[in-house]
Amino acid sequence: MGMDIKKLEEQIRDLPIEGQGAKRDLLPLYANSEAVDALIKYLAEPFHGKVDYVCSPEPLGFIVGSMLARELGVGLVVIRRNQQFWIDPEEQVTASYINHRDKVTVLVTERKLLPAGSRVLLADDWMSTAATMQACATVIEEAGCKVAGFAAVGTDDRSGVRNIIDSGSVRFVYSEK
Repeated sequence: MGMDIKKLEEQIRDLPIEGQGAKRDLLPLYANSEAVDALIKYLAEPFHGKVDYVCSPEPLGFIVGSMLARELGVGLVVIRRNQQFWIDPEEQVTASYINHRDKVTVLVTERKLLPAGSRVLLADDWMSTAATMQACATVIEEAGCKVAGFAAVGTDDRSGVRNIIDSGSVRFVYSEK
């Protein structure tokens, strides 16, 4: 029958980290195959037939993104941080933002991986300030594609995240209030 979606919250562990507030550990959730199956089916449900690609930021977003891409039967495009791998400058699509440690983070992907006009689901493990997802959306739009929605395992209740949630185009399981 599958796991009740509310039971997924029980799989998410608190990790209080000095000076950064509470963080959430999703590894217990990922280790439970029944929970992962329920999670991915739930996150994918509103996007079946409505997206051409899933895009996720590294390092942790593409764990969820790859599972969502497989569930939706579409490709995964990873958005890299700080140009960790060489990409032809003519093919780069970039955006930058200030991360939670007040440092500039640059996101980059290859234009040829995202054909213009594609509908893209942005997926990440957690949206705390929404800065990463907003920068990812800029990358997608700069590539000539449309953001079809957002999916995350969890969210914090901050203004940037609240704006995305209020847009109605996001799917998540856990929200920090």
